[in-house]
Formats: sequence, structure tokens, C-alpha cells
Amino acid sequence: MSDSVSAASAPAAAPAAPVVAVDHAKKCFGDIEVLRDISLAVNPGEVVAIIGPSGGGKSTLLRCMTLLETLDAGDLSYGDLAVCRDGSYGDKRVLADARSRFGLVFQNYNLFPHFSVLRNVMDAPICVQKRDRAEVESQARALLAKMGLTGNEEKVPCQLSGGQQQRASIARALAMNPRIVFFDEPTSALDPELTAEVLKVIKGLAAEDMTMVIVTHEMSFAREVADRIVFMDGGVIVEQGPARELIDNPREERTRAFLAQRGA
Repeated sequence: MSDSVSAASAPAAAPAAPVVAVDHAKKCFGDIEVLRDISLAVNPGEVVAIIGPSGGGKSTLLRCMTLLETLDAGDLSYGDLAVCRDGSYGDKRVLADARSRFGLVFQNYNLFPHFSVLRNVMDAPICVQKRDRAEVESQARALLAKMGLTGNEEKVPCQLSGGQQQRASIARALAMNPRIVFFDEPTSALDPELTAEVLKVIKGLAAEDMTMVIVTHEMSFAREVADRIVFMDGGVIVEQGPARELIDNPREERTRAFLAQRGA
């Protein structure tokens, strides 16, 4: 059999499993249903931006995906790791494994105020992942340099600008060597100049094929950096699609109205 025939008859490689997936996810706070039958999968190297009005369920979805909230129903998985099945979660080992697979950047930084910037970045890899201190310190210093924070290692967070604090929190998330990084409105607490600093860093990570989910109100940024945009409103995914296509030619009236309000 010729090589060309062999190649043609070889089975196609199976597509890579999603880095994270939720299926038929539901979440209530009291009588209010905040997530209503949400299904979403994020593939390796993909950047997904989640947009929508306040109260639409964006941050709750992100908090459920990062185990800060629990689903009332539905499934959550990280690759081959089943974290939740129909609202029933795995044991402590499963949850610890899941947490080791993602990083999370909050809108208000959440740095330890009494730790130096360097210690903020090093703490979890040493205490949670039990990694070698010298190796972690070398990586932490390299990440801080990548974030433009060389010379700030021994400062405490209050000595940094908001943009610098957010970049330090991104370095902290990356120090865990995550398979995916979640951003919860990472620029909402920043003025326009500092916002540009942080968005430049995230854009650089996208260029390196870092898998990311970004809840954002920055429409131009989402259009430029995301591979896919998910528009949420009323606890459901109203529409999703390639970023430029969704912003330039939304199919749903609710999406068009929201984008018009945002000047997109």
C-alpha cells in the first residue's frame, strides 16, 4: 500500500476535549433563577468573551465555573475531570484537582495587602502546589518582568497603581501554570489609561494561545481579542458566535439593543 493511500485511510485525530464545559447549568439565589439551562464549552487556545447587561448572569456563570458558587443542577467538567454531575459535586480531591487547572483574576485584584508583590505571586504555588521555592521564585520574577513590574517585587499592593495591582494579580494567576485563566471584568475598577495597560497584557496572552474566559464590558477589546463572544441576558445565552461577526452583525434583537447602548 502506498504512503498516500495509507495517509488517506488513517483515522482522523479526535478533537481535543474542551478545557472546561458546563452543560444544562442552573443556579438560583432564593426564588430568583440566575442561570437557566446554560451550556458552554471552551476549547484549548480559545479566547471567549462573555458580554451582557448587569444582572444577566455573566459573573455568576464565571463564579460557578471557578467553584466560588455551586450549581443547583447541571454538569461541570475540566477536560476529563467530572467536577459536578447534575448538581452533585465530587470529593475534596476532585475539587482540588479542578482548582489546580484554572487561574482567576478578579475585578478588585484580591491581593493579600500585607504580602509583598513577590510573595503574593509565590504563595499559592508553594503552599497549594507544594512546588520548590527556588523554582517558584524564578518563575514569579520572570512573570512580574513580563507584566512590566520589575523593581516592584518587594512593594506591598497599596504602593502600586490599580493597573499595576491588576497586572500583579495576572502574574499570580499565571504562576499556577493553569490550563485556563478566567477574568471577571478585569478593568472595571480602572480609569481609561490603566485599563489600556491591562488590556495590552491580556492581548499578549491571547497571542500566546492562552485559553481564557473574559467577562468584560469593553466591546472594542472583545471584538479585537476574543475568538468567540457569548451574549448573556436574563440568565440565558441569547446569542454566541465569532467575535467580529457577532458585534458587526448580531442576529438577535436583544443583542442589537445592548450593543447599540454600548456604542459598538
